[in-house]
Amino acid sequence: MSAAATPNDVMAVASRWVVSSVAVQFGKAVLLFGSQIALARLLSPTDFGVVAMCAPIFGVFALFNDLGLSQAVIQRPDLTEDDSNNVFWINLALGCVLALMLLLLAPAVAGFYNDHRVAGVLATLSVLIIVNSLSFQQVALMHRRMEPLPILLIDIAPVLANLIASIFAALLDYGYWAIVIGQLAHTLTAGVLAWTLSPFRPAWPRALGQAMPLMKFGAHLTGLSIASFAATSLSPLLIGRIFGALEVGLFDRGYKLVNMSFIQFLTPLSRIAETSLARLSSDPSRYRKAHLQFSEALILFLTPGLICLAFMSDDAVQVLYGKQWVAASAIVSWFAVASLLAPAGAAASWLFVSQGRTREMLRCGLIGQLLSVVSLAFGLPWGPTGVAISAAIFSVPIQAVMMWGATREGPVSMAHFAGMLLPIALSTIVSAALVYGLSLQLRPLSLHPLLVLGFGLLAAYAGAALALCATRPGRRIIHDARRAAQMLTQNRVAA
Repeated sequence: MSAAATPNDVMAVASRWVVSSVAVQFGKAVLLFGSQIALARLLSPTDFGVVAMCAPIFGVFALFNDLGLSQAVIQRPDLTEDDSNNVFWINLALGCVLALMLLLLAPAVAGFYNDHRVAGVLATLSVLIIVNSLSFQQVALMHRRMEPLPILLIDIAPVLANLIASIFAALLDYGYWAIVIGQLAHTLTAGVLAWTLSPFRPAWPRALGQAMPLMKFGAHLTGLSIASFAATSLSPLLIGRIFGALEVGLFDRGYKLVNMSFIQFLTPLSRIAETSLARLSSDPSRYRKAHLQFSEALILFLTPGLICLAFMSDDAVQVLYGKQWVAASAIVSWFAVASLLAPAGAAASWLFVSQGRTREMLRCGLIGQLLSVVSLAFGLPWGPTGVAISAAIFSVPIQAVMMWGATREGPVSMAHFAGMLLPIALSTIVSAALVYGLSLQLRPLSLHPLLVLGFGLLAAYAGAALALCATRPGRRIIHDARRAAQMLTQNRVAA
């Protein structure tokens, strides 16, 4: 899509993209949860713990790999061919250096954990950094041109490859290597598809100095990502060091269950919103309206599911992982509570990115990550569950800082944002009360966990919808959603 596209064109493409993305993410969720269910039954908590101990180290190196340049490419109003070439070669050079550093660091990390298995896993994962660096620019340009079909294909096909490879390896009794083999299959599939579906082919770099504005924009995003990842990764790192592979395996699976339930929707929908809002930045009125509607849709889509997960974590763990993982139920419940404000915080971050205010985003994010470290310090003495409880308590000030900072400038003020959140907050309270009451009623009946979870999800979303109907702002939200659906239908007919 050209940069000169009209606001109506942008919203029409974004509407179709959102609906397609949600459908793909549901399919992806089925594949992800299916693979986790199978692997949880084929592998032990210790197998997951070995890979989980490697994840913080590998994740830090992977964050440096892109330096936020992908988002800089999407947001930049005018992007030249030289810019694209320069970004590709910068990413590739960084990938090679980082992969070599990770390979050399692997024995030291194994010594830290006193577990020789860690060295082999990290050495293998270093290959993924180089493969990823070869396709970052292709995927970023697809987002910039708003090309939903190849993006969605790249999103779901690697997950299928991961599922097949990891389960097959687990059946062959490869243990923790089955997880690593799945990640290799995922990355290689994504890279091949990116090069196949993208017309971009890099030429030799020229005028590297022209890439400095892009690197400056991306550096702020990378700084925030590194701080966020470091704060998050401290938990499994310290739990693994203090409590061992079994406890970190339970913690990792509990945290990942919650993450998979909403991050896989949050990440692609955020990218769509940021791309669309960057196109509308010259029209404050349309920008504000689009942002608030994107935010309402995201929060209402994700929050009721998290409420259900918080009150019915025992059933969710049994359905997805099996009874042998029931010790992770409390971790799942508290992390679901900690994630309730995450969609609103993500919606606030769109303002920073689409307006090019990444320096301010970094400042607010660093405050939030400092609070995350304080949260970990408070919860760690009580083990993995204590860390999850502390994360739930500290999630309120962490997300509040992001919302406050994002609305200090630009077309969306704190009053606009709070006005959008108020009716949704009321509907969330009603939804939580309904799900909690239902959980108490269903507990003595000894129903199958899958049936209980289904009833819980139905109650959560029905309660939120009914609560919205009871207030004028809530009815306005429903009216906006209906109009968006009608616009989408009209656009499909026109297409």
